[in-house]
Amino acid sequence: MVGFTRCAGQPGLLFTVKNSFGQTQQFLPDSAHNKPEKITWNEFHQRIDRAIKLLQTKELLAISDSDHVNIMMCLNTIFLNDSDKKIKDARSKKLLSVAQEKDYRHNIAKVYPGWSFNRGMGQYYPQIKMELYGTPNLYATFVISK
Repeated sequence: MVGFTRCAGQPGLLFTVKNSFGQTQQFLPDSAHNKPEKITWNEFHQRIDRAIKLLQTKELLAISDSDHVNIMMCLNTIFLNDSDKKIKDARSKKLLSVAQEKDYRHNIAKVYPGWSFNRGMGQYYPQIKMELYGTPNLYATFVISK
């Protein structure tokens, strides 16, 4: 449902659109929970390698929820750091390629059909409390340390 609110001091000319395009946030992490997971480069590469292997060898329905969370967090981290050459290494490019070949962004909705749009027109999957693409909250990403 789209709701409109008249802006103060304006005689009906300006409106603020609330909850447009179905963008109702079902999981709003508080500041204590909206923190990216900190991992090392080695662990990030291990997670990417696992994600690639799973996407290449299993059907999406056969992949566990925790592995889908990992895949989404890896994809979000790569997506949000697109200009960082260190993150866009050969492993990351391979994951992006495999995810595209598998049409992960579209087909994951068949695994978790109760999704909704998140900020930035990505997807939010309430069954696993995870976002994919768009402008995900910090909890849906990794911060990689040396």
